[in-house]
Amino acid sequence: MVVLSFVTSPLMAIVLYAIAGMLWSLSRAAANGHLSTVVDSALIGRVQAFTTLLTAGLGALIFLLPTLFPNAIEAALYMASGVTILIIIALVGLWTRSLRYAGSLKS
Repeated sequence: MVVLSFVTSPLMAIVLYAIAGMLWSLSRAAANGHLSTVVDSALIGRVQAFTTLLTAGLGALIFLLPTLFPNAIEAALYMASGVTILIIIALVGLWTRSLRYAGSLKS
């Protein structure tokens, strides 16, 4: 999304948006595959439903940003969305790393 904020060609924007959608779908499939290995089988439906709700909510928020901020430039909204996603990824990565480190200390 950050790269998309710098694109000025409509054709390139369409291509990048399509690539972003494909990468989103691939990452969701990979995440669901990982979830099936780490989540108890009795809870997998609930966990997948929650992750679907969470990602759909974030997607809807990104989609609605131009409506929520009508005077904002679309490139700025894409930049803000992309940076926010990168920050969330970094924070989740740090959180899971700290959980793994804490788990290794207990062993």
